[in-house]
Order: sequence, then structure tokens, then C-alpha cells
Amino acid sequence: MKSSAKLFLTVFGVTLLTVAVAVMLTEKVPPATIGVKQYMWGGGIVGQDHEMGYHLGITGYHRWHFLDQRTHFVTFSRDRRPSSFNHQEQPSLEIRTRDNNTAAVDVTVTYRITPGEGHKIVQGALKEAYHDRVKSTVEGVLREELAHLSPEDFVSTEIRMQRAQNILPVLAEAMSAFHVTPETILIRAVRFPPEYEDKLQKKQLTRQLAKLAPAKQAVEEQLQVTGTIEKQTEAMVKTNRAEWDKALQTMSSNNEVAMARVMAEARVYDETTRAEADRDYLKLLATGELAMAKAEALRNELRNVALDTRGGRIFLGIEAARNLQIDSVTLNSNDPSVPTIIELQKLVEILIGEPETP
Repeated sequence: MKSSAKLFLTVFGVTLLTVAVAVMLTEKVPPATIGVKQYMWGGGIVGQDHEMGYHLGITGYHRWHFLDQRTHFVTFSRDRRPSSFNHQEQPSLEIRTRDNNTAAVDVTVTYRITPGEGHKIVQGALKEAYHDRVKSTVEGVLREELAHLSPEDFVSTEIRMQRAQNILPVLAEAMSAFHVTPETILIRAVRFPPEYEDKLQKKQLTRQLAKLAPAKQAVEEQLQVTGTIEKQTEAMVKTNRAEWDKALQTMSSNNEVAMARVMAEARVYDETTRAEADRDYLKLLATGELAMAKAEALRNELRNVALDTRGGRIFLGIEAARNLQIDSVTLNSNDPSVPTIIELQKLVEILIGEPETP
């Protein structure tokens, strides 16, 4: 039990000592930050920028300086906001233009510490002062360079942007002494005195009107061209429509003629076929009737021949006696010549005209 407690205390002590040594021997550089190491006992500033992460730094022997690696802003504006560590706000720049007029310019300049030169800021003792030095340099360069513009140049967006691009190399050269590099120059607004603003607006209006006259003339010319094109188009539409109507009418007439021809041929075929069918029907009907008449004549002839024999006469006599209808019979027993219907043989002899051979 005692040995386990002793082992636990030993491990805990070693861990605590390791953490303490690690804390004393390392230094953390936060994100978006440049770390600069300085030897307290000889050696001075280390000529290297340390990026984010953990670096060797012995407490009491090394001292660390931290610089903001993010983009810095210098803004000259009428609507000022409170300045921050990397954002400095100043009133609008009062510029004397090329034609000796005044202008209030709102402009923003962005810059960053030049990569690999953060330690030079510390070496030059500019860690706390480089923001103000950069601001003063930016203000001086902008006042000098923007003074070459006239009010008309300020009004033109293309000239204003081009001038800002031309100022950028000049500003970079001036700011290189503080180991920073400008990124962009953004001229956001330009204001003139009210009386000059009116003159400038009238001048711009005159220029716009001067440009408007050729534009109107060009519009009129285009309208004439458009009108000509419209008339040509209408004429082409009418021509094409007439051709289409003509072609449609021709096709319709051809179709009607073709339909009439087909209908006529169909009627001729129908009438011809019907006539041939009627003819064949009558011919066959006549042939049939003739055959029936011949068969009937033959039947009658054969029947007559058969009935003309003695057997035929007996058959006829039997049929006559069978079909004989006698309403009343008078019997006279005193006259033997009177036949009786009961004596069928004598009745047959009377009907066939000859006595039956025994």
C-alpha cells in the first residue's frame, strides 16, 4: 500500500515537473500573429519572424514580441469611427486640386507587415510607433499625389481609379522604411465647396448635353435606319405572304382537281362494276330460271309418262278416291248398278275407266 502511494506521488511529481519545464521552455505564437524573439542576456533581436505555433522560449532568458499579421486600415472619412489596433480613423483629406480648388476626399488605404520583416520593426524600435508613422506617410503621399488631379478628374471614375493605381508604387516605396506594404487605395467619396459643387454640376450638365446632341442625332439616324428596315421587312412580309397565298391557292386548286379526278374515277369504277355485277346477276338469274323451267318441264314430262301407265292410272284413281268428298250417299239395294263407296274396287274401276284385273 505504501509502495503504491509512493509510486503515484513520484509519477505525479515527474508529470508536474515536465509540464513546468515545458511551460518554461516554450512560447505559443497565436494565429494571425508574428512572433519576434529577443535574447535578454546578449544576442539582441533574433532575425527571424516566427509563425503561429510553439517555439523555444526560455522564461527569463528570452523575451517575445508579438505583431499583428492581419490587414491594417488607414481611413480618412467624414463619418469617423473609433480607431482600433489595426484600424486608424482620421478626418477627410483636404486636397488643393490642380486648378487651385479645395476638395474633401474620403479614402482608405490597406497595408500589411511585409513578410519576413516583422523582426525589423522590433529592431528599429517601431513596434509601438509604426502605426502612426505609416498614417503620417500615407497622408503626406496622398496629399501630394491627389493634388495633381483636377475636379473633372475626381469626377471621372476611370481617371480616379487609374490615379489610385499609379499612387500605389509611390506609397509602397515610402512605406518600405517601416517594413510594411500597401495593398489597395480606395477613393470612396469626393466633396467640393457648395458653390463650386453647383458650378461643377452645371459644367457636367453642359458636357452631358453636348454629348446628348450627337447621341440624339445617332438615335434619329438609327430610327431612320430602323424605319427603313421596318418598311423593307413589311414589304418582304407582304411579298412572301402573297407568294405563300398564291402557292397555297395553287396547291388547293391542284388538290381539288386531284380530288375531282379521283371522285370521277371512283364513280366510273363504281358504275362499271355495278353494271358488270348487274349483268352477271341477270345472266346467272336467267340461266337459273331456265334450268328451273327445264327441270320443271322434265319433271312434268316424267310425271306424265309415269301417270300414263296402268300403275299411274291406278295411283291417280287411288288419290282421287282418297281425296273424294261425298256429302251424302243414297243407297238402293234394288239397283245393282249403283256403286257403293264401301266397295273401293268398284269405285276405282269407275274412276280409272276400266275394271281391275283379278
